[in-house]
Parts: sequence; C-alpha cells; structure tokens
Amino acid sequence: MSVLLISMLGCAALQGLMFDPAKSAAEAEALLSAGNLAGAAAVYDAALLKAPDNVDVVSGAAYVKLLQGNPSAADALLAAVEPKAGTRLAEVKMRRALVAMKNGDLDAVKTLATAAGTPVARLLVAEVSLADGDRAGAKTALEGLASEPGVVGETSAAYLDLINDSNPLIAGLSEAQALWSLGQRPIAVRSVEDLVAAYAENRDDGGAQLLLWAGRAATVGEPAMATNLLDSITVPPPGQQWRVQATRALVACAEGKGEECLGGLQAVESTAPADGLADARATAALLIAERDGETAKRLLEGQTGDGAARAWALLGDVNTAGTVAMDPVFKAQFTSEAGG
Repeated sequence: MSVLLISMLGCAALQGLMFDPAKSAAEAEALLSAGNLAGAAAVYDAALLKAPDNVDVVSGAAYVKLLQGNPSAADALLAAVEPKAGTRLAEVKMRRALVAMKNGDLDAVKTLATAAGTPVARLLVAEVSLADGDRAGAKTALEGLASEPGVVGETSAAYLDLINDSNPLIAGLSEAQALWSLGQRPIAVRSVEDLVAAYAENRDDGGAQLLLWAGRAATVGEPAMATNLLDSITVPPPGQQWRVQATRALVACAEGKGEECLGGLQAVESTAPADGLADARATAALLIAERDGETAKRLLEGQTGDGAARAWALLGDVNTAGTVAMDPVFKAQFTSEAGG
C-alpha cells in the first residue's frame, strides 16, 4: 500500500482494514480461560464496533452477556446478526433458542429451534412439544430423529420407548423427562411420583429410575417425595447402594438436618467413587447452605469443582468459589464478581 493511500485513508481506517475478528475472538476466549470475564467482555465490545456482522464475534459477545446475567442483551445481539448470518443462520437461531431456554420461555425456544431445523434443534422442538402435552406431535418428530447418530438418536429412541408404552403413566414419564431437560425442574419433579412408580412396577430398570428421580426430587426441595421414591426401591441397582445412602443424606440436608446429612455421607466414603462422593457433598452443601452455613462449609472441606464453587457462592464467598471452580468460564464468573 502506498504512503499516499495510507495518508488518504487515515489511521482509523487503516486499523479497520487490519482488524482480524478471529484474533479478537481468540484473545477474548483466552481471557475467559484465565478467569477474566470483564476483560473478555471488553475485547468483545471493541470487536463488535469493528465487526458487528461477524457471527463468531457476536456469538462470543452474546455468550459473555449471558455469563454476566444479561440474557436480553445476549438475544438482542444474536437477533441483530441474523440478517447477515448467511449459511450460519441455523446456528444463530439455535443459540437464541438456548438463550430462551435459559429464560424459561418455551414458546420462543420452540419457534427458534423450529427455524434452526438441525437435528439437535428438532429434538429440542420435540421436547417442548412433550412439555406442552403434545405427545402425538412429539412422537412424529422423534420418529424422524431416532435414526440419527449419537446422542440425538439415542435420546429420541429413549423418548419413543416411553411414549409408545401401553401404560399411560409410563408414557407420561416422557413429559416429565422433557420438562427436566428443558430446565423446568421443579415442575418435572412435582408431576413424577406416580409415573416413575408405574415405571418401576413394569420395567427391569425400575430401581434405577426410582433412584434417579429421588435424587432429582431432593435437589429441587421435595424431600418427602425423594424419601417415598427411595423407600420404593426393593433392590438397589448393582453397585448403587452407596447412591441410595447418599441420596438419603441429601434428603437430610434438604430438611436442614446437618449432622444426619454429614453422617450419611461419611458412611459411604469407603464405597462411593471419589467423583460421585464429591458431587454428593457439593450438592448437599447447596441444599443446606442457606439454613446451616457451618454444615455447608464442613461438607465443602477439601472439595474442588464447579458444584463446590456454586455452594461457596451461595454462602457469599465468591473468592473461594473462584478458587475451587474448575471450568475456566465458570471460574471467570466468580472472579468477576469478586473483583466487583
């Protein structure tokens, strides 16, 4: 480029020509990995000024907005780039659907996922249909997905297995599972006790389903239901006796019974896998933190991981939360809050 042309363009214009969106996105991701959420946000904000139609820049900036607790801003960014997304429009629509799911707006999830049209998006549409009670519509969608490879096909086949059961209670379990997957967890659990009991009476893996939903019930504050489901397990699934005991400990924490909760988890230390026990201790701490902070801290002693980080954050200690979090992006959230 000639000196004359450089002079005519001016420094600002030259900087615009030299701007590399991919480099900025990589810089922002590196900052996120280092736990610097504010720094990543600043890089993305600057990149948006220079490349407002770049899908990678917009997607990254929207993700940071979501991490900062501003889903409306995240969706606005994604919506604005749709007209320029070209062949990546389905990707943008799917990202918007996930933001809507975070907001609990299932109507928007269905609309956006339908527009995306990818196999994963179509599965999401089927799950919203189930959550809405449209079992027939969901079945039609899932039948077209069951042959897909990987998780989409496996999940679709599992839903169809429930929907096609002649027992309406077992078929109804598909709706509860969809609600859980869509983040509507308290609603899913409140509807499930009779459904999973019917499943357990008719299926060989009934004990596993009872244990699964008992744990879910405990985590959303339904300890009585969790106990009922645990009491219905006649023979624990192979190798899962420790989970039955650990889930009873979670129930105790959900009821505010700190010593009983601690004792229950200590009793399975020799039989539980390390990662399973760590997850149980973090979950128990989350359940009791607001009632009994001291017990929560005892449960968290020596624990690391994102579950433990959430519990420390609930206790108001975001510094420790940032220290024990393992996922870099998750760590960045707490580091940002601590810097406040």
